[in-house]
Amino acid sequence: MIAIGLILSVVLPLLAGVPWTLMMLRDRSVGTMPLALAYGYVLGVLVVVYWMRVLDAMHIPANIGSITAMLVVVAIAGWWKNRSSPSALREASGGSLATWRSMPRSTRFVFAIVLSLITFRLLTLGSEILFRPIFPWEAVSAVAAKARVWFDLGNIAPFVTPQEYLNGGGMYTDADSGAFALPSLLLAYTAHMMAQWHEGAVAFPWWMFGLAMVVAIYGHLRRAGAGVAFALTFAYVFVSLPLVDLHIGLAGAPQWIAATGVGLAGCAMLRWLAVGERAWLWLVGLGALLAVSTLASTWPWLAVFAAAAAITRFPHYARKIAIGLPLLVLVGLLAWQQTPINLGGSPLQLQLVPSWSETIESLFLLDNWHLLYGAAILVAIAGWRTIVSERWFARTWLIAMGIGVLFVWGLVSVPGVWFGGLRDFSYAALQFAPMLVMWMALVARAISVRDPPTPIDTPTPIDTSTVPTVATGEAVALPNSAPAP
Repeated sequence: MIAIGLILSVVLPLLAGVPWTLMMLRDRSVGTMPLALAYGYVLGVLVVVYWMRVLDAMHIPANIGSITAMLVVVAIAGWWKNRSSPSALREASGGSLATWRSMPRSTRFVFAIVLSLITFRLLTLGSEILFRPIFPWEAVSAVAAKARVWFDLGNIAPFVTPQEYLNGGGMYTDADSGAFALPSLLLAYTAHMMAQWHEGAVAFPWWMFGLAMVVAIYGHLRRAGAGVAFALTFAYVFVSLPLVDLHIGLAGAPQWIAATGVGLAGCAMLRWLAVGERAWLWLVGLGALLAVSTLASTWPWLAVFAAAAAITRFPHYARKIAIGLPLLVLVGLLAWQQTPINLGGSPLQLQLVPSWSETIESLFLLDNWHLLYGAAILVAIAGWRTIVSERWFARTWLIAMGIGVLFVWGLVSVPGVWFGGLRDFSYAALQFAPMLVMWMALVARAISVRDPPTPIDTPTPIDTSTVPTVATGEAVALPNSAPAP
């Protein structure tokens, strides 16, 4: 029953979300299906958690029947509205098969090796999640406790602070009664699908979000024109980062879900800044909704995304926004450090973290992160003329501001709001990692492609007038050609 429940917990959100994400993406370019699967799963999960809130508001017990009914309705509506999806799936499958057949043997070898590494990494993480009880302190005390109560009761019972509990103000309390409910609802949802609470298995969505990030990075790079082996290699670069697999393994803790939301939104934002298609903004919205529904600390990323969008939309003011906004934030932080802000009668004072040097060390010296940022520096140096060009300016600014967010989050603290220091720096770095990996891949491809016939970021459609090239496995249009065999 556990295995069947886990399969249902994945298949139902996919069936509910994929047709709607396919409608968002509209065309059937290379990489569309991986993106539809990754973001479709996220959309299905959001439907689940918000539907569970609706059930609670209507005083209807949450169980496998009431949750499944909503997912089936959303899936039927999506597939009926997007009735062309089955043919699109067949076209995508045919295009993938043709690409594989056209790839040279060396490319297939690289693809097989990298796919094996990704599979091994995900299998080891999956076994760790499934067979190990939820043990991280935050996951047990602030997430799993709520989830177990909500699963047993079938509704979202309120949790109060320990002091309110001692004063008779409620029936349930935990270490963080005000934490966002989404991570706990995901645990409860998986338990409902299995019809039992199973330590470890209830945290399977954490593993699925890791798989979704790998698939999304691959899909984004394929849509940008990258080859199969190239895109898969950078997807492995991401999942191989020590802090990434560490937090996937910390099932139950909310940081990985927030990082997934920021990462999916950031990767889609990079694509929107390159091509300006509305579909990418829909995907940005999906990732952002997942992030802000999980941790309040993800809001600064949305401000950075909005500023990057303004730089693209208002090119006459791009330089002023790019330079003026960071200066304005810096002046505001310095003023805040000198003068506390009174919020609800409580003074909030910005302070410099005493052990601020740890954040610098962690970037280049600790836990193998120096490989990521060292590689990013080398890519930036090699592609300097590219990344400062007009086409790349907004994307490079986004990455620069992302690094700024890391240091602000790690070097300063506000007692009672966030601690700063190495822990919060690591959380921000985890959220920033997908954007940085994707930016590195796009820059590396841009400087390696000489005199491209079309803009590098132009998606390549799959249709009957395209044939895959032997050298790269890409689909290249042939003028006035007959359908490829």
